[in-house]
Amino acid sequence: MKSHVATCATQQQQYQQQSYKSNSRWKRAVANILLVASLSFTTMSSVSAESSTPHPRISAQETESFLTQFFAQPEMKSALKGAVVTVVQDEQIVLNKGYGYANVAKQIPVDADSTLFRVASISKTLTATAIMQLAEKGKVKLNQDISTYTDGLDLTNHTRTALTLEHLMTHTSGFDFTDAAAIPRDLNRSYPLEQFIQDNKPSVVRSPGEVFRYDNYGYALLGYIVQKQSKLPFETYVQQHIFQPLGMSDSHFTLSRDTLSTLATPYGAEGEELSQYPNVPDSSPEGGLITTGRDMAHFMLAQLNQGSYQGARILDPSSVQDMQTLDVSIHPDIPGTGYGFESTYSQYNHGRKVVSKAGDLAGFHSNMWLLPNEKTGLFIVSNSDGPDLREALFHAFMDQFYPNNETQYADYSVPESSLRSYEGLYRDIRLPAWIYDISATAKGLQVVDAYGTHTLTPLKDMLFMDEDGKLAGFKKNQSGEITYFYYNKSDSWSEKLPEANPYDDVPEDHPYAPYIYRLTQIGLYPQDQSLFEPEKPVSRGEFVAQVVGISGMSISTQSPKFKDTVSSPYAAYIQTALELGIVQGSTRGLFHPEQAITRQEAAVIISRTAQQLLGAHAVSANLAGSQDHWAEEGVQFVVALGLYGPEVSISSSGAVNYRSKQLMLRQESSVLMYKMLGTLLH
Repeated sequence: MKSHVATCATQQQQYQQQSYKSNSRWKRAVANILLVASLSFTTMSSVSAESSTPHPRISAQETESFLTQFFAQPEMKSALKGAVVTVVQDEQIVLNKGYGYANVAKQIPVDADSTLFRVASISKTLTATAIMQLAEKGKVKLNQDISTYTDGLDLTNHTRTALTLEHLMTHTSGFDFTDAAAIPRDLNRSYPLEQFIQDNKPSVVRSPGEVFRYDNYGYALLGYIVQKQSKLPFETYVQQHIFQPLGMSDSHFTLSRDTLSTLATPYGAEGEELSQYPNVPDSSPEGGLITTGRDMAHFMLAQLNQGSYQGARILDPSSVQDMQTLDVSIHPDIPGTGYGFESTYSQYNHGRKVVSKAGDLAGFHSNMWLLPNEKTGLFIVSNSDGPDLREALFHAFMDQFYPNNETQYADYSVPESSLRSYEGLYRDIRLPAWIYDISATAKGLQVVDAYGTHTLTPLKDMLFMDEDGKLAGFKKNQSGEITYFYYNKSDSWSEKLPEANPYDDVPEDHPYAPYIYRLTQIGLYPQDQSLFEPEKPVSRGEFVAQVVGISGMSISTQSPKFKDTVSSPYAAYIQTALELGIVQGSTRGLFHPEQAITRQEAAVIISRTAQQLLGAHAVSANLAGSQDHWAEEGVQFVVALGLYGPEVSISSSGAVNYRSKQLMLRQESSVLMYKMLGTLLH
């Protein structure tokens, strides 16, 4: 059996979350760090007892009528390029239908049986299936140190707790980095799984099993272990032990010329056609699955029929049950993660058990939901970064076929004195730039984050609900202190941060003190110094290191391309920024890392970061003063979003003098960084 693991924006700052989906580098590099945050808002409807009443039968005619009406809605028609929707129930495919186009320009319609789609992180469910198969055969043990199975792979573990397969499958590895840096690769360039594992090795910095953090590298490592223990390439193993038994004849974990010829064309957020791109690595256990609606129907039916499909068994019933038990959670009332499964859009579960998996890559977005007690599965995949159809589809599907079956919470109150123990600043484990500021009120908690201000009302010990019905949970450490928080960003927990030690030269009434101490809390500034030196200029290297460091991305291991950064303590950060397109060097191949950065240079870096990693668009502002032509777009971006402090003057006509050519001081940089957190993540 499985073990249980235990700043408000201005109107100018209202960037849609959709902008996070438009950049392929960010997609591949961070693989849902921001996007997945919107997928799993949990409400009270998700925590009631499972229904024991007979489940309603879903007919093909009723399902097709429902989907026809769904896609006929104007907002759905405008969002759609192409999609496949598949519904299964009681060992039968109820409906498997394509909508829209696999290629718009060529007017090639989607064929649900033959059009290939990338399903991204749904791949993880099949990788977990492969591990469970090896466990059933005695080739691996889920609770054993993975070093037994990794053939000498040297992973540094700074804790006293062994890292196991179970930790990898439940995203509780404790790795410092769980997402590989994005390096664009040519379709014809091979990148073997073993090389990828070696190139991107993280370290274990938290006790495995302690905290949830979505883990792409962990699932790539699971695929590597499948290779080692089966003595077959990962793609070959899955082909022989999952695809062939289930009749998934059009499913692949590698990209070839044949798969490219029938792979749906991806489209960006503005409807533009995107170029096809390779799997990284070639056989990508964490996100490389390319498949059809029909093949996904076969896989869902096997999961819903205790591991078998049309007489072919791929898993024992006990393994299926373990995979679908979402008990790795911050609180028993909040659905968590299982082996390859999670809980997406669980506010629409209507009191029923639902296990699911979502997937996101540039131009492709997928979701699979299974209702084990109702023997029902729903799958959708689309080929566009336009407005997301998945939440609306699941919401409408559950309202239509499985309406509310909820239980209510009894009244529960907590003294304000007890609520104060929850107060503090919480930093997301996966994305350090995402923070929560929590304070106690007379009847509950107030939470300020990138989405705005929320009120949490207590329901049970360590369990709260906001004004929209979303659940939030807390976890204590062994000493009984509040340690972790989970709320509206579904891909990781957040940790409570200790108060910052005061700097001798930054008193409480210092105009920049709130920004400096908040950033010190989240680790941007060192705590082992008595002086902050607020009026000291920031060097180019230090500024870039702060921008890259706060993103939570893994740092490049490539040799520095700038000749003058080789001996710099910021070399790896500067190289990462270069690879991501955030910085450029001089014509002589130099970066000048020790040179003080100007305010306009800093503005350009922030603007590029927002555009390259978050898909933000250029904005205009009413500027006073002068700035170089090459910096004008960056300065306008920073000024339009209000990313500055009291050092900036505004004329009676509203023109802003950003003082572009002056040096950026440390106190001024603190405002820029802190306001960026509450603005660009909104």
